[in-house]
Parts: sequence; structure tokens; C-alpha cells
Amino acid sequence: MTGRRVVLAGATGALGHAIAHDLAESGHRVAVHAHRRADAARALAGELRGTGHLVVQADFADAAQTDAAVDAILRAWGDVDHVVNAAWPAVPAATVADTDDAALEAGMRGYRAHAHLCRATVPSLRRTRGSVVFLGGALSTRLHPGLGQFGAGKAAASALTHVLALEEGPAGVRANVLSLGRVAVDPGDDLAESDPVFAALDRIGELRRVLPLPTAREVAATVRWLIADESSALTGQTITLAGGERV
Repeated sequence: MTGRRVVLAGATGALGHAIAHDLAESGHRVAVHAHRRADAARALAGELRGTGHLVVQADFADAAQTDAAVDAILRAWGDVDHVVNAAWPAVPAATVADTDDAALEAGMRGYRAHAHLCRATVPSLRRTRGSVVFLGGALSTRLHPGLGQFGAGKAAASALTHVLALEEGPAGVRANVLSLGRVAVDPGDDLAESDPVFAALDRIGELRRVLPLPTAREVAATVRWLIADESSALTGQTITLAGGERV
């Protein structure tokens, strides 16, 4: 299966960058999305193999911006075949007792963006019998002190994805979650290298993993499989890619 049209939210992050290249190398057209890093999105789109790629800048947590961005994609492509959401905002670590409204807003911002993106693209996905892949996180099920807001947002977006699979399955739309723990990326992109709360969590993970950390390329390959015809019977599921760690 080649030549499908894929909206990739959060394309300029470490995982999004790898996913974009993998999809393009497989013959897909990619709508490269960025919230603030428009220059990075344009540079990435220029690197991708093939033609017909798009650049989209929008804050998907804002419904109006989401609708405008999706309308622009539809004008360019006609329809979309798949949506891959690799975007997630920074969420400060804080205990429940110390969570202020700003941290609460940050924790749910990613959920709201995912909900807006799904709502805006579902009519097109019905026409193409397409799919949604949400890059979830182990923290939605593996609870850790100080990371409740991060995990709660991921859990909410994962639940929404599963409900979408139930609601839209009769229309041929699939929706799955790829749940990630720590991924082997450059140190500058690795929260375990810069945040002591995530570092403590990773020390626990090291005791539970039986395989090496997955790489960004392995994440990209799994995303590609989840939108492929070979996974056409898979929907409403969470696939965990965490080096064998039970989460």
C-alpha cells in the first residue's frame, strides 16, 4: 500500500521526524504539522522523499485553528487516509497536592488537541475508511509520583481513541494506541536525561525491561504497520512498545 495521505501531528519532534521519513520512504504523502516550529516543519518536508507533502502550522488545542488546518489539507488533497498523532505538550512534574491550574491546563492540553484533531478528520476518514494512531504513553497505566497530570492526559486521549474505534468501526475507520515507555533518542530529546522525576521513573523501568530500548525507527515502523492493510483487523487496541517492560 503506497500513496496514502497521512496527517502527522507533532512531526518536528524526535519521533515525529523519524515517522515522517519512514512514511515518505514508503510512498505516502505527509502533512507535516508543527505548533510553533514552522521553520523546522518546512525543513523536514523538504527532506522527505517523494512529492505532494504539506506543511501545517496550528495549535490543535484550539478548535478553530484545528478546523482551519484540516480544511487546508482537504483543499490540497481532497481527503486524508490516516491521522498519526505524535504531538504532546510539555507537562511540568508536580504532585497532585501541588498542581496549580497552569499545570492542570498543560496536562489536559494534549487531550484536547487530540479530540479536536479526531473530530475534524473523522468525516474524511469515513470516506477513505482510514485510521487514527495515537502515540500514547506507559504513564497512562504505569503510575508514578509527580507525573499524574502527564499520565492523566495520555490516559484520556487513549480512552478517546478506543471509543472512536467503537463508534466509527461500522464506517470502516480504525483507531489504535501505540503506548511507549522510554525510547532511545538523542540525549537532548530524552526527558530521563534532564528531568529528575523522569530519571527516577527510568531507573524503575531498567529493572523491568528485558530487551533494549526501542528506537525511533522501530516506533516509526510500528506506526507504518498500524496504518497498513496488513493490520486491517486491528482496532480499539493498545500496542505497547517498551522493551518488554510490563506497563
